[in-house]
Amino acid sequence: MLLFVIFALSTVILFAVFWGGSLVAQGYLYQQPASRLPLRAAIAALLAGGFTAAWVAIDKKNPGKYDTFFSFYGETTRDFDEFEAVRWTFDPAAKALKSDAQGKPIETAVKFKKSGGGKAARFLEAGANKKFLLNDTSMMTAALLVPAENGPIRFNAQFVKDNRGGIPNYTKEGRFVEEKGDRYVPMSQVGVMYIPSGGVIATALFLNFLLFAVWMIAFWPVLRFSWGHAFGFTAAFGFAMLLLVLPLLFGMARKTGA
Repeated sequence: MLLFVIFALSTVILFAVFWGGSLVAQGYLYQQPASRLPLRAAIAALLAGGFTAAWVAIDKKNPGKYDTFFSFYGETTRDFDEFEAVRWTFDPAAKALKSDAQGKPIETAVKFKKSGGGKAARFLEAGANKKFLLNDTSMMTAALLVPAENGPIRFNAQFVKDNRGGIPNYTKEGRFVEEKGDRYVPMSQVGVMYIPSGGVIATALFLNFLLFAVWMIAFWPVLRFSWGHAFGFTAAFGFAMLLLVLPLLFGMARKTGA
């Protein structure tokens, strides 16, 4: 229903903008408007409004995945239901991490499995029924070992580089990053692996460029502006859509989808 409303309202509003704006702009620039301007404005509005509604529908099914130039993820995701938490433990007396003879933090691995489903799902320690914690007063999670066909994949926690204390601090981004790779697991979304995807990036870029192509078609061959004027209007309206209108519509659609 929301998508139909977006299509209908955007088409009506664009029809008024194209018709009224072209009457004024073409009367000033070319002395007289193009012939059959109401029909041309209707075609241009259907074209731009239809594309807008279609992009909102795509984003609703894949929130943020194929967003505008300024916001798209360029990633796919894969869920996992179990992992091993590699932990470092604290030495209260030394106020530092427990280390081995080489000075490296001592690591212990604890297995966790997902329990439940939906929003109630959480990871519990195997055999102990304790929920997964990133850190507490006795330990901190240094890495995740996620099962894979060719052996577990290690995702190392990112720490602040200039930390001066005896205990490292996590970065603001809060991520476990694949060792010798570019996949990552957000600390706020343990159980979801983010995978950079060239295909996703290409699709998102295609949608962004297609937006400008649609508006160029609307202004140039349909509304019959000159190429130069059509290019200028396309740039202005295209960036307005990317910066203001589409983020607003995406947000509305994602709320209804949730």
